[in-house]
Amino acid sequence: MKNIATVFPPLLLLVLPNICLAEQPARINWSTATQSYEFDTGRLFGCIDPYSWYHGIAGLMHRECQVDAVRPRKAFLNAEYYRKPGVEQRMLPRQLSVDRKTTHELRDGRVLVRFPEESVYGFSMELAYRPHGDAVDMLVTILPSRDVPGFEIFFASYVCEAFRETWTPLANQEGEQHWKKLDNRRVVNEIFSVLRRRGERVQQSGDRSGKGQASGPRRIVEEQPFSKPILVARNPDNGSALVFLCDPYATKSLAGQYHGWDTAHDWWFGADLVAGQPMIASARLIYRRFKDTSSMFAEVENEWADFVSERAELRRPPAD
Repeated sequence: MKNIATVFPPLLLLVLPNICLAEQPARINWSTATQSYEFDTGRLFGCIDPYSWYHGIAGLMHRECQVDAVRPRKAFLNAEYYRKPGVEQRMLPRQLSVDRKTTHELRDGRVLVRFPEESVYGFSMELAYRPHGDAVDMLVTILPSRDVPGFEIFFASYVCEAFRETWTPLANQEGEQHWKKLDNRRVVNEIFSVLRRRGERVQQSGDRSGKGQASGPRRIVEEQPFSKPILVARNPDNGSALVFLCDPYATKSLAGQYHGWDTAHDWWFGADLVAGQPMIASARLIYRRFKDTSSMFAEVENEWADFVSERAELRRPPAD
């Protein structure tokens, strides 16, 4: 199978757009001491770990907020599960990473982490992380060697409990949107879900224990579906928030789990994989302080519009 990097270099440049003129390029360097890519955007600094059960954004601080938002020794934008109908979901991406079967490189301000093809699902995957300004973009590129109907991939982000509120935009029966603070911290280890469509069934999702089966109670925390696939973890003491903008086309459901010491903010990307045709999905994490919830909602809506516009470029066929 061809390498993703050789098949789609123009596509990668389209998806993760060039840094705007107002932003300085992030400084990113490989650290042999921490075995991670350490980055500094001027507003954010942290690290990206390619070799770990908790690969991804393994530390993230904002110069104004001075709190590491990631629960220690865990991560944001962590690929956890693959699943498909009739096959028990497995933490294959984590296992490939902790076994150091992934490869990685720094290219054009992006950290590329590549996962090899394995026998159960038959695809290779690349995660491209780009820190910039007060955000980190993630692009997921999956290149299947065979058809996989009903495929889904689960991403987890372990938010420290300073951010003890979770907000998401919901849609009522008439399709009108309203923002709501979720009641998702009621019971330790409880797994919650917010669905894409009203009445949609949710597949079984595992816990964080590595055993592949949920150890805690599970419930759909909202009967109303989300209007946009957005999760916001907010610190009510200082107005800082972590905004997770999830792919408008590939996101199947929002999810999470309250652990007492952190609350995971998660989602499922999914599609019917077709041999030789790439599956593309993206997410953007923003770390910012907002004046109040009203201004937060307004700014997040503006960020969502920009994110969707950039994501739409992926749906256009690449130029010959």
